Amino acid sequence: VAETQTDDHGRFVFEDVGRGAFRVAIAAETFSAPFDGVPWLGPKLVTPAVMIAYIWVWAGFAMVVIAAGLAAIPRDVLEAARTDGATEWQVFRRVTVPLLAPTLSVVFITMMINVLKVFDIILSVAPASTQDDANVIALAMWRTSFGGVNDFGVGSAIAVFLFVLVVPVLILNVRRFKMEAY
Repeated sequence: VAETQTDDHGRFVFEDVGRGAFRVAIAAETFSAPFDGVPWLGPKLVTPAVMIAYIWVWAGFAMVVIAAGLAAIPRDVLEAARTDGATEWQVFRRVTVPLLAPTLSVVFITMMINVLKVFDIILSVAPASTQDDANVIALAMWRTSFGGVNDFGVGSAIAVFLFVLVVPVLILNVRRFKMEAY
């Protein structure tokens, strides 16, 4: 007889409806199946696809940090190495990389921590049928706690295990920061 939509507060009103016995129903399209990942990703392609997506997401961060580290390298050190007869490969390997080592370690440690907790890419890219083939610890924790199993105890245990894996990397990073501060 009539259609309506909810306002910003979830309320709705049917206007210009005559008297009679009516029934309110929600359209079937409202309950259509949600997006279920990219369908052509099978067990063999899901891991490389997730790796490519992860690299795509984090490459910009790594490039900006490494570019800042390269900009901080004193040019006179590079020039002195070239003046002493070093080739470009030797300048890169023996001057640039050692001076860039703290920056590279920051990028490496950040990526290690992010890899341990990545699950959103797998959840959004991999179809449900192939998520087991690309499973990671964080996704297992989420699926155990909230993905239908609803076993919050096991999910919490997996979260603690993930925390235990991240702590040594964090300790390494804190020690490195303390050495740089002195």
